[in-house]
Amino acid sequence: MPPTFDTSGRRPRPESTVNELHDRDKPTIALLIETSRAYGRSLCLGIAEYARAHGEWYFVVEQRDLRSGVSDWLSNWKGDGVIGRIYNPELAETLASLDCPVIDTYGQARHPGIPYLDTDAVAVAELAARFFIDATFSNFAFCGFPGLWFSDERSKAFTEILKNFGTMPAIYSPPQSWSSGDVARREALHPDGSPELAAWVESLPAHTAILACNDTRAQQLLSVAARIGRQVPEDLAVMGVDNDELICELTNPRLTSIQPDARTLGYTAAHWLDLLLQGRKLNYHHLLIPPVRIHERASTDIIASDDPDFIRALRFIRSQVQTGLNAEAVVSDSKLSRSSLENRFKDKLGRSIKEEITRSRIARSIILLRETSMTLQQVAEASGFATSSHFSRIFKATEGITPGAFRTTPSEGA
Repeated sequence: MPPTFDTSGRRPRPESTVNELHDRDKPTIALLIETSRAYGRSLCLGIAEYARAHGEWYFVVEQRDLRSGVSDWLSNWKGDGVIGRIYNPELAETLASLDCPVIDTYGQARHPGIPYLDTDAVAVAELAARFFIDATFSNFAFCGFPGLWFSDERSKAFTEILKNFGTMPAIYSPPQSWSSGDVARREALHPDGSPELAAWVESLPAHTAILACNDTRAQQLLSVAARIGRQVPEDLAVMGVDNDELICELTNPRLTSIQPDARTLGYTAAHWLDLLLQGRKLNYHHLLIPPVRIHERASTDIIASDDPDFIRALRFIRSQVQTGLNAEAVVSDSKLSRSSLENRFKDKLGRSIKEEITRSRIARSIILLRETSMTLQQVAEASGFATSSHFSRIFKATEGITPGAFRTTPSEGA
């Protein structure tokens, strides 16, 4: 059972420390969140959404990035609470000493006195692994910034998940030992990719699916691949994390990326802070939020198979999954007999045609449950299920949870 967290050990904040220019009934909250990244901006939007729905808050927003140090004004901060991206122990200690509750939305410092939320690394890795395996890849790789906590966690999770499928990814390991935990500094060190990274990409076998720790690393991979003549996606498939649309659209080819649920993370952080402001306890010291979905773009637009008939059938399923598709329709669209096509699905996916249709429908329903407010009946129809009861029964059998519970249940940290 996760530990209970409260702020009973903090000194009560004297009423005189409230900003006299503001309504005393409306809290003043400092946001120490970098606005230079899409992830940070989505966090802020989630926080703003909660504040609008729960009586409005006053915000002090410092324009900053991940390299910003501990601001001088923090030592005299007399507001009601702080939500930040706490990237180092110094900032964590400064914030923990304040006479107000603090919520961390970064997950690196993990100070015992500050509850935190982060994107679930295992859920990120599982989403990527499932995608690549369903695209029939058999060679996998992970490229990150070794030594950075989020990169190492995603690398470990990706490796463990693929191990369960009987394979292991190639892991990029630079020759240097980097001591800096500064994300922005590591990203800026070789913006177009280092010679060591180029050598690693060159060594990968054909038809390798690469998960990068974030979109910036994926962008570097695409730059290196173009420079040394590796074709994406024909030769290598590349996926990033964060779905920063500016980065994804500027890459060539456009980058497939996993969208974290930063908006929900920000909304939840604001809810936690609100509970602490009311003097209530949190049931969890930390919480891991699963990602929303994969945004498919050109960098992964390939099925790693040299069997054109199988590829045609698989693409047909994916394009028609929202309809009343059945195995007979897939066979009819194919040039093969039922038994021959079934054998190819079993050999390459370990599933029958019918099972692949069901898997594709469930995958589509998960996106709709996470991203829309459609009713369960509407989700069922949009995913190709005849009735909502049939959809619910199949969903629970495959995912171990009902669609309604799946929609409302976040992934909780231990």
